[in-house]
Amino acid sequence: EAMSLLQGLMRGNQQLMVRINEQPLTLTQAIALAEQRLKDRQPQQAQNIYGQLLEQAAQWHRDKRLDDAEAVYRQVFEAEPGYIDALHLLGVIYSQRGDHATAERLIRQALRENPNSDTYHNNLGKALQGLGRLEEAADSYRRTLELNPNHVLACNNLGNVQLELGQWEEAIICFRQAVALRPDFNEAHRNLDQALQKQRGSNG
Repeated sequence: EAMSLLQGLMRGNQQLMVRINEQPLTLTQAIALAEQRLKDRQPQQAQNIYGQLLEQAAQWHRDKRLDDAEAVYRQVFEAEPGYIDALHLLGVIYSQRGDHATAERLIRQALRENPNSDTYHNNLGKALQGLGRLEEAADSYRRTLELNPNHVLACNNLGNVQLELGQWEEAIICFRQAVALRPDFNEAHRNLDQALQKQRGSNG
């Protein structure tokens, strides 16, 4: 099912240059090399190649080179569907681009394989929030916090949803928790101030 999801998405740059064991290769060549290692019954070497590809993709993702990161995540997942995180990270990229519907589909598919990933639930929440499905987003953030009570981003995200829903007291609790977990989290401090102002306004 995940493969059919990917069929309708852009294929990305097949001639993208990557580095494997310090050697420059195109993405297509690198995937072919990994597949050849698997055929030669050298699974560790294949995993090493996929690992290097995913490390480069993660760096490009951080650098906002979304098209390049997408091409690698997609090619690795298509070649080796065991790399569920590549599917999840594809979803994150679509969310960052504002295509939250595609993001939801990809992240839900990843969650079917890895239902106890706090990170996946948090990013599903962000996609649902982007779609305006606030109650569902809140449920995803709560599930994240059930799995990992110290997930500071989920605390802040849940607070933001509750702010949008006009649930000031619940939002304040979430932002206070986020600030307690990470005292230098400036965004959570700003959100807490905003929620306290809203609460005062509603009481006044």
